[in-house]
Amino acid sequence: MILRSLTVALLAGLLSTACVRDYAPPTADQPHAILKVRRTYEQVSGASLRERVLIDEYRGFDHASTAVEAAQAHTDALLIHPVPVRVGVTSGFFHLENHMVSETYYVQESYMTTESYSCGSGTSYRSCTRSTTAYRSVPKTRMVMRMVEVSDGACERAFRLAPKVGGVYLLQYTYQQSGVCSLSCFEQVATDPGQTQQRPCPKAPPVD
Repeated sequence: MILRSLTVALLAGLLSTACVRDYAPPTADQPHAILKVRRTYEQVSGASLRERVLIDEYRGFDHASTAVEAAQAHTDALLIHPVPVRVGVTSGFFHLENHMVSETYYVQESYMTTESYSCGSGTSYRSCTRSTTAYRSVPKTRMVMRMVEVSDGACERAFRLAPKVGGVYLLQYTYQQSGVCSLSCFEQVATDPGQTQQRPCPKAPPVD
């Protein structure tokens, strides 16, 4: 029950990022670093997979695939500003089912109210009131059949990175099972021509 609750909470967080604004990366001619995000899955479940990378509170990228495609490791790269940043990686497996769900709709309801108007004649003016019919929208609920996403497992991890201009960084996200995953960060440094060496990424200090 605890694991199921964790899965539901993680998937809810995953879906809530639909309202998150896109990250505005630097252009190639501006100061920037390169961030690579590699994802591997030791366990695959459900029919579909959704992956998201958040740069602070902004969406770096949003990727959807079949669960079968997730069996192959895949990497995406993006340019990031050379400033301390929190990078979060979230993934969730799911399938679709028809469920009865509650839906809110609105109906127009009439009611009686009073309104003021000018009355009288000649130089004698006064204010009078009269009854009138007005309308308002009233919320109602009903049960309807909808195709909904059902979680088959989800996980998320984050790393605070301190990138520098020209730096190349690799985030390795490894999913083992629902709620169990890891995120490692490596800086790729050029050594001999055509060769690179990996070392742990410089961590950004925590936010006060």
